[in-house]
Amino acid sequence: MSVHDHNKTLIAQLRSAFASCDADQVKAAILEAVAPDAKIRLGYPFQDVAGAEDLWDRVYAPLLAAMPDMERRDFIVMAGPRWGNSQAGNWVGLGGNIVGCLTGEWLGIPACNKPVFMRYQEYLRVEDDKIVEMEGLWDIPQIMVQAGVWPMAPQLGVDWMCPGPADGQGIGNLPFDADTANASVQLVWDMLHDLKQGTADTPERGLGGYWHDNALWYGPTGLSTARGHSGIANRIFRQFREGLSENTRHLEEGVFFGDQNLVAFTGWPSGTAVHSGDGFLGLAPTGRRITRRSLDFWRVENGLVRECWVMVDILDLYAQLGLDVLGRVPAKTGYEAAA
Repeated sequence: MSVHDHNKTLIAQLRSAFASCDADQVKAAILEAVAPDAKIRLGYPFQDVAGAEDLWDRVYAPLLAAMPDMERRDFIVMAGPRWGNSQAGNWVGLGGNIVGCLTGEWLGIPACNKPVFMRYQEYLRVEDDKIVEMEGLWDIPQIMVQAGVWPMAPQLGVDWMCPGPADGQGIGNLPFDADTANASVQLVWDMLHDLKQGTADTPERGLGGYWHDNALWYGPTGLSTARGHSGIANRIFRQFREGLSENTRHLEEGVFFGDQNLVAFTGWPSGTAVHSGDGFLGLAPTGRRITRRSLDFWRVENGLVRECWVMVDILDLYAQLGLDVLGRVPAKTGYEAAA
């Protein structure tokens, strides 16, 4: 068994606890799996988390208090070595949805007393059978929509509970295959470097030759989902290319890893830019320089990207642009408030 197959097996107990709907099991599993001094970076408003105890006390305990039947349903479980020359570290990638009934207030979001869902994506570096590093993002605005509060600009994409990989192989059970993983990562690496060349006049740059004609781009709430080259280019990429200048993606500094036909990338930050034009997140230009956090999965099919799960820290972007989204929640109720 490779170290990557071993790490997926190791994480299975933590995944089982997260699916148990039992706070005691979740706490015990976190304290067992996560090193006390693990380096943990989560999205806004959690930010840097000081190891296993803080992950439970400040992140999961409040969520379970507001959503006592909380469970995590994974649709991607993959593992591999950090890709690239002179790179080191073994990583596990997890993606799925947190589901449960929101019966209490959470982060200022009012209880709605009905089932809600929230996508999560996280990458874990494992060393000596412990999680020693974690980067994770939750789609908190997704719960805001379902709870009836929406203090942000309208989104151009379609908001939904996105599915897992269409080939049914998201929960990786095949033995790790370095050649297949490397080929998958190389395709995504080449695609992202071509994507960097796109401008507002060429919103489809980076799609042709790399993406399936009917590819799906599953984005976070605020950007949301688009399909096909035209949809992805005009509903998603155009926002970035018209609204941001000096837009640089830090691919070389990020962490890439692959497993079979799945590829993962995390960058903290993954990019920097100046908010200089109209359209990005539906906001007027502020002239502010921003950083961008993202955690992404891609599924490769017959040499093309067929699906892509993108998580961007939308709340952090708004905060950098001078808007405290969570602070505005009590002031607006109803999805129509954004119109």
